[in-house]
Amino acid sequence: MATTKRRAVPRRAARSARPSARPPPRHAARAGPPVVTLLSDFGAGSGYPAQMKAVLLSALPDVRIVDLSHDVPHFDVLSGALLLEACVPRFPARAVHCAVVDPGVGTARRGLCVVDRHGRRLVAPDNGILTPFLDGARVHELSTPGVVPAPASATFHGRDLFAPVAAWLAGGGDAARLGPPVHDPARLDWPVATRRGDAVEGVCLASDPFGNVATSIRAEDLGERPAVRDVLVEGRAVRFVDTYGEGRPGELLAMVGSGGRLEIAAREGSAARKLGLRRGARVEVHVLGGFRPLATSHAPATLDETDMAPPADNKRRANRLHHELPVAYRTVGSFLTDWATNISQGGLFINTRKPLPVGTVVKLIIQLPSADFPFDITGRVTRITEFDNHANMVPGMGIEFTDIDPGKREKIEAFVERLRRDLGA
Repeated sequence: MATTKRRAVPRRAARSARPSARPPPRHAARAGPPVVTLLSDFGAGSGYPAQMKAVLLSALPDVRIVDLSHDVPHFDVLSGALLLEACVPRFPARAVHCAVVDPGVGTARRGLCVVDRHGRRLVAPDNGILTPFLDGARVHELSTPGVVPAPASATFHGRDLFAPVAAWLAGGGDAARLGPPVHDPARLDWPVATRRGDAVEGVCLASDPFGNVATSIRAEDLGERPAVRDVLVEGRAVRFVDTYGEGRPGELLAMVGSGGRLEIAAREGSAARKLGLRRGARVEVHVLGGFRPLATSHAPATLDETDMAPPADNKRRANRLHHELPVAYRTVGSFLTDWATNISQGGLFINTRKPLPVGTVVKLIIQLPSADFPFDITGRVTRITEFDNHANMVPGMGIEFTDIDPGKREKIEAFVERLRRDLGA
C-alpha cells in the first residue's frame, strides 16, 4: 500500500515537497548547532533568500543561518568569489557555505561541492565562484540520486538544489556521497600582482558599500610597510597609510585592508566615485629597494649549516645565498611581514628585532621574483640572534622548512642558483 501511495504522487511534486530522499545522517557528534552561510545576488529586499532559509530550517530546525551578503552585484561572479574569500575563513570549520551567483542557472553547468584543503565545505554552481578554494581541494559533482534532489524549477537552483545539499552536509552528510569527483572545475581568471623593477603592479577588483576598492595586490606582495614609497591609481598619486584615521576628510588613501588586500579608499567618502574606478583599473605600488641582492662581504647574520639543512632525504649541501626579499609569516594570533635573507632550499633567515621563540611553528608566505604566485611553506624557528654591533650580528631568527613539496623546493633552488650566477658567488 505504501508503494502504491508513493506512485500516485507525481514524481516532481514529491521531490519538491521533500528536497532530499533521505534525512541527513546524524551519526557524528557536532561541536554545536549546524551553521550554514548564504551568499547571493538576489538582493536583500527579495523573497528568494527567505525561501532558501525555509528549506534549511525545514531540514534542520536548529540551524544557525548567517547571511554573508545578498547584495552581490547581479551576475558578478568575481565579486561573489572575493566576498567568499574574505568571509569563509572566519567561520568554524563545521560551517557549510552556500553561494548562489548563477547566471547559468538551468543550463548544463554543474552543481559542485568543494571541500578545501582546510576541510571547509562550500556548495555552489560550477562557474568559478569557488576559485579561491580550489587549490588542493576535493570537488564533487552534485548528482547522486536519492541524496541530491532533482530541482523542481529550472530557474531557482538556490532553493531547489544548493540549499537542500547544504542542509544535508550541515546535518552530517559526507561530501563524497554527493557525486563523482570533478577534476576540471571552472576557474575564474583570478588577477594577481606582478613585480616590475621596484613596482608591484595590480588592478582594481571590486568596491564595498563604502566605496573602498579592493585590488589584486596582497599584503605579502608588499613586504613591510616602511618599504612602500608611493601608490599610483591610473597614474594618480594616493597616499599609503595604516588606517583611515590618518587621512584628512575626503583624502584618497591606500592601505592594506582587513581582508589582506591593498585597498583604495577615501576618508569619509567613496574612492570608487571620486576616481571613477572600474574593474581592471591599474594600480602601482613602488617599494623602496624591492628585492635587493646583497654583496657577500656585507651579508647579515648567517645560519649554521645545521639550521638551514635540507630534509634527511636530501643529504647534499643546500645551496644558499645572502639575499633580501619580503616575506610574510603567520603564527597563532599574528600576521607579520619582514625581510628574509640567506634563503636556501632548506630554510631562511628573517631580519627582525622581535624574533619568535625557538621551536615556534610558522606559516611562511614567500613571493619569489621568478614565481607567478606567492607560495606558502611551513617552518620552525631553530635559532635567534640578538643585535650586536661589535660582532656585526643582525637581529633575527633562523627558520628551517619543515613542510615543503618538491615543486616549491625546486623553485627556491633554481632562484638561488640564478642569483649565484648573477652575483658571481
